[in-house]
Amino acid sequence: MNDYIATFGSTHKALKAEKVLKEKNVPFKLIPAPKKLAAFCDLAITFEEQNRKTIENAFIDSSIKAAAIYKKQGEGYVKM
Repeated sequence: MNDYIATFGSTHKALKAEKVLKEKNVPFKLIPAPKKLAAFCDLAITFEEQNRKTIENAFIDSSIKAAAIYKKQGEGYVKM
């Protein structure tokens, strides 16, 4: 189960994040962003808790800024 969702300010940023994570062989899924989280971009990346730090560090190393990272709780999301 993927516990976290990263959203982005644009589709370009989401696709750049996808490319970086694929290059680093980090497990994730590129998904349609949930409607209530998709303010600027219709794509999001979902991942498991054990990969959170690796993904956040990959974003920092590649100058990728996620709009927000959320943790799934029940049917909702909590901004981290």
